[in-house]
Amino acid sequence: MNKAFKLFSALLLLLALFSAGTASAQSSDISPYSRYGIGDLQDQSSVLNFSMGGTGIAYHNDSITPFFINLKNPASYAYGFIPYQDTSGKGGIKMASFETGIVDNILKLSTEGQTSKSNNAYLSYIVLNMPVSRHVGLSMGLTPVSSLGYNISQFNTVDSITVQNQYQGIGGFNKVFLGGAYSPFKGLSLGANISYIFGNLTNEEDIYFPNSNQFSTLKLENVGVHSFYADFGMMYSVTLYKCPDKDHQEKNWYATIGLTYAPPINLNANYSSFSGSQYYNGSSIVNMDTLTDTSYVGKLKMPAIYGAGITIKKGEKWTFSFDYTMSQWSQYSDFGQSENLINSYKYGVGIQYVPKKMYATSYFQRIHYRLGASYGQNYLDLYNTPLKDMSVSAGLGLPVGLFRPYKRSAVVNLGIQVGSMGTTSNNLIKQDYVKLMFGFTFDDSWFEKQKFY
Repeated sequence: MNKAFKLFSALLLLLALFSAGTASAQSSDISPYSRYGIGDLQDQSSVLNFSMGGTGIAYHNDSITPFFINLKNPASYAYGFIPYQDTSGKGGIKMASFETGIVDNILKLSTEGQTSKSNNAYLSYIVLNMPVSRHVGLSMGLTPVSSLGYNISQFNTVDSITVQNQYQGIGGFNKVFLGGAYSPFKGLSLGANISYIFGNLTNEEDIYFPNSNQFSTLKLENVGVHSFYADFGMMYSVTLYKCPDKDHQEKNWYATIGLTYAPPINLNANYSSFSGSQYYNGSSIVNMDTLTDTSYVGKLKMPAIYGAGITIKKGEKWTFSFDYTMSQWSQYSDFGQSENLINSYKYGVGIQYVPKKMYATSYFQRIHYRLGASYGQNYLDLYNTPLKDMSVSAGLGLPVGLFRPYKRSAVVNLGIQVGSMGTTSNNLIKQDYVKLMFGFTFDDSWFEKQKFY
């Protein structure tokens, strides 16, 4: 193992440890809109997906490393096997891939006459993809599903007495998953993920009288989830044009269509609520009386989610992707109660350009250049005002160490997304955001028998 690879492995371990720390120590100020539903939904994206407008439903690796893990469609797990470049065609190289990344979300909230800013870093994903054979691939990992975080204060004066209403929320849902994909014949792959979703959403409401010694009230609600979840995907690839000259394979055109589906499902959940009154002397709580203390178990009814995409490649240089997803959040309910959410949707487009993936004469020819854009609608409709979300993105895949087309490889991935969601109309809040994503991709040939000549 060369020095660059040893350095990369050490950086990878440090990133994983740092990611775990930022996941547990993230800021509680994310978005007031996270109060609804299951919180602020996290896009299931690797750095590649993130940089290309969130696309990837129809993206899979080609036959040349580096390989990237695609979190958008489990059918992509089958593409980690490189057939031997000989006449037998019976063997090949199994390229295992490991990826991890973090996101830093820089958020600006605006309403009429007021603005605030926050900065929130969190673990985006840790994933391992392992080919089992020419036709089968496995994947496992950890990703966030949703985040809850807000801190809002309101002051009112009643009969010359100042009343402070404090609203706070913290928590989120995460998932660990095991996925598999099978390719029954060339061009077609089918995949599925089995996930275990866990986490808590905690909302707190306090009423204080900061300038007088009065009783205040407290209400604390918590929703915990611990349940299994499944989603499915398929891909089908065809050759649109094959150049008869084998020395000019960069002129070949390929197309892949992809479909994903997550069925509606009831997640096992528990609910607890506590409310009480407390005597607050202006600096500390002196006494508290419990008013209510209840708990019960139930279900969170999750929506059906549909996705479709198409990817067109020209040789190994150009990749063009387009995705559409739709989630039926109007079906959502928690413990039998509807939250009046609406169906959400998202369109995404992405481009990737690699000047020379094979036998590049300079480092810059090996870099992966990525651009993307997305447009969609959130599942909230407040005061008859749907919340639109628009963004543009860009990214780089920076190779580490020497080029080894069929051996180990490493890539530092960088991505940036700039966008806005919501509006200041109807007393609503507009969110302008800049998201920075940083991660590593590590490929190596595993489970290979050594041959001696």
